[in-house]
Amino acid sequence: MTPVNFASPIPELVQAFAFMIGAAVGSFLNVCIYRIPIEGLSVNSPRGSFCPGCKTPLRWFENLPIIGWLWLRGKCRTCSVPISFRYPFVEILTAVLFLLALKLVGISTLLVNPFGMAGGFLLAAWLWISCVVVVSGIDLDHRIIPDRFSIPMTCLVLLFAGFNPLLGLAPLPEASSVVEGWLWAIGVGSILGYAFQRWIPNWSGNRRGFSESILAYVFGFQLGGILCLWISDSLPGSQLLASREGEALLGAMVGAGLIWGIGLIGQWIFRKPAMGFGDVKWMGMLGATVGALPVVISFFLACLLGSLIGLYLRLRKGQQYIPFGPFLSSGAILWIFARPQLEQLWAAYMGLFQG
Repeated sequence: MTPVNFASPIPELVQAFAFMIGAAVGSFLNVCIYRIPIEGLSVNSPRGSFCPGCKTPLRWFENLPIIGWLWLRGKCRTCSVPISFRYPFVEILTAVLFLLALKLVGISTLLVNPFGMAGGFLLAAWLWISCVVVVSGIDLDHRIIPDRFSIPMTCLVLLFAGFNPLLGLAPLPEASSVVEGWLWAIGVGSILGYAFQRWIPNWSGNRRGFSESILAYVFGFQLGGILCLWISDSLPGSQLLASREGEALLGAMVGAGLIWGIGLIGQWIFRKPAMGFGDVKWMGMLGATVGALPVVISFFLACLLGSLIGLYLRLRKGQQYIPFGPFLSSGAILWIFARPQLEQLWAAYMGLFQG
């Protein structure tokens, strides 16, 4: 008798687990989106979810991701006020993105060594996705991108750029003298950070504190390591810029500079602010995540999505102002999860200009 070979259910179980974790995290992200911008509320006080209308606490089964909203039929059981579809949408979106991140890492690769580089990158990707979803939701509701997200995220993405496989093929080579490399990094970081803190005032015209200047210190720290390899070890600049750390720095500058330049042009044409500075900092973070050329492609995708959805909202709902942050985030996410297809489209598009 021929033995029957059954396929292992482990990959499917891992995918189901990732989806459920994403849905549960999405439920928490809804709390963050609603509470963080409102003074007097925090993510842990008051405890438990409640109806935004009558403030009635939700029972445990009504608070289940996705299922709870369906159980209530999209209405509060007490006051019958409609509960926005955005709540299950955020849960489903986060669950799908968590699942896509798992597939990007590779299930087989993860199962071989779940506590290795693959597992670390997956957790980092899930954290990045969570922050992006929260920022996009807050920007949609309040037209702001809080610095408490954009600045720390940019710092972390720059500091851990050497482990980011979305960037160049390899991290920076090690300096011939480790001590000299650290001295360059600390020295340039201290000089650049202090100069920014000392001579670039904040929006109130006051001198910046250390926490307001932390990104300049981190940027200088990474730049110092690159300068050490270029000057002391005589490595070619092209090799250094093609490294993961170099690509992250260049991507941050290109992303932030692109939005800042367009904002200046728009302000000159329309005689009013055309782009919030929160978008500039957010685009810098996205550029540090995906790199220089990808952040430009992400920007074009954001413009396309913004034009289509913005036109719909203006014609159907009369909405005049549409925040750009969620579209910038969507463009970067599309690049991350559909990179091969978008690279082909970009190559075909550029081919049109080459005859």
